[in-house]
Amino acid sequence: MLALILCLFLSSITAMIFCIVVNALSGLFVWRKILAAHPLQGTIILEPNQFRFESTTLKIQGEISIKSRLFGNSIWFYIKGFNANHWLIISANGVNEQSYVRLKRALFNAALK
Repeated sequence: MLALILCLFLSSITAMIFCIVVNALSGLFVWRKILAAHPLQGTIILEPNQFRFESTTLKIQGEISIKSRLFGNSIWFYIKGFNANHWLIISANGVNEQSYVRLKRALFNAALK
């Protein structure tokens, strides 16, 4: 954001180009993080104390953390894995109603532990 603001007040063309490149790279980085956290397809497997998500590009396994949240029509799972932690965002529009209720129930069960 600072680079974008500086770009508006700088008079040198090289400084403006530098700011545009920095903004483009940071935007690309954020976009990739968003796509990684919100996959389009995959399979969720809920076990008593394990959560697994598998898609063609992403495999996550671990426990649902207490940091997980429910925001409007989406569930934000924070999965504590063996060697890495992951955010996984699941929208109510992406699953059927029964599956969404099961995911919410798993989130509430994790919060009670």
